[in-house]
Amino acid sequence: SSPTAQKILEILEQDVNPQIAMHGGWADLVAFENGTAYVRMSGGCQGCGLAKVTLSQGIAVAIQDAVPEVLEIVDVTDHASGSTPYYEPAKK
Repeated sequence: SSPTAQKILEILEQDVNPQIAMHGGWADLVAFENGTAYVRMSGGCQGCGLAKVTLSQGIAVAIQDAVPEVLEIVDVTDHASGSTPYYEPAKK
């Protein structure tokens, strides 16, 4: 694995995953090719209605701030098969 991929993995493990773990989720790097990081979201993130926001405003920002070689982040998650997205019942 390339030095850039290693940097991305470090950001996911140290910064991103501890945050999204609070909602039962995590993110894995699937591949890094030609400036594009391919990320798979799992657990509470898979199938969650806010996964796109988590990716664009959380995961992508964290990675691109720390690893400028990353030009694009692509979500390769099959969100349709998610069975345990984060859910908090409405407060009465």
